[in-house]
Amino acid sequence: MNRAAKNVLRKLGEDIDLDEEREQLATREQEDAQKRQIDTESQRMADRNRDAGLSSVPEEMRSASEHRHDHYRRRQAMGGQFTPAAERLPIMTAAERKSRDKDRPKYHATEFEGPIEKLLEKYPDLAEVQRHLTLGQSMKYEFTEDGRVLNRDGNMIFDGEKVVSAKK
Repeated sequence: MNRAAKNVLRKLGEDIDLDEEREQLATREQEDAQKRQIDTESQRMADRNRDAGLSSVPEEMRSASEHRHDHYRRRQAMGGQFTPAAERLPIMTAAERKSRDKDRPKYHATEFEGPIEKLLEKYPDLAEVQRHLTLGQSMKYEFTEDGRVLNRDGNMIFDGEKVVSAKK
């Protein structure tokens, strides 16, 4: 039968060869599916046998050293799944470290050197006095723009030239 006649019969649904082709195609697909299933099952069994190691031996028959070996083998297998911690950490270059440190505020450790009157006598510059104050002292006193120092109550401690009142 020529090709044109087969196409017409195929569209009408009365082609004898078409039924045979469908059956052949169905058997081929079924054989391929069975072959794939057998291949995946054999692959799964090979993987299971490879991974089993000592675990295929019953627990009661294994010695303490075999238990220890299996434990370390499992830990090592788990460790291989992740990259080493050193590779996951961000490595900073010297330039990055310098730029990071440049932007950070500088910490100046302070210790109590004495009352503010002693600091005013010791350091002539008010900015230097402020650097030497402890945290508690800096909260207690206010430095004005015209060079005066006031305490918490608003009383003047330093008028810009000399200490006005001694601490009571």
